[in-house]
Amino acid sequence: MDAKSTSPLQQKLLTQMRSRGLNGQRLAQNSQVSDSEISRILAGKSRPGLENAFRLAKALGISLDYLADDSLETDPAQMTDSLSAEERRILDLAHAIGCSHAMQILENIRIMGYEEAMNRLLNAKPVIQVGEGDRPASPASTVAAMPINRANSA
Repeated sequence: MDAKSTSPLQQKLLTQMRSRGLNGQRLAQNSQVSDSEISRILAGKSRPGLENAFRLAKALGISLDYLADDSLETDPAQMTDSLSAEERRILDLAHAIGCSHAMQILENIRIMGYEEAMNRLLNAKPVIQVGEGDRPASPASTVAAMPINRANSA
């Protein structure tokens, strides 16, 4: 296939396949797009419909925008950003559970406070100690309430 005659879609697909060590058959298996459709797309005889484009993008780990938009030379979703690896992992988890569930968790965190919400999520015991009058004990009252072993303090 001559590089001059390939469309941006073909170039993107071939580059992504090459970087992942995939051939047309393997891409077909991973994307659930037929072998014949992938062959037609790679030969420039066909453009995928929305559903197949989505499946191809997902199988290759690229955004649908990047695959479908011939004017994009880089995948906006793959661009480096200021997120740490942990922040990226949390964002990926939020995407996996869905927007509405992630928003419910964030709202609960806002209402309960971060530590209490995380402890409940992780099934841990609450960190907050309750003092007199059912209000959180201050660090000073917690220390003052601790028994002192006078035998070891001399």
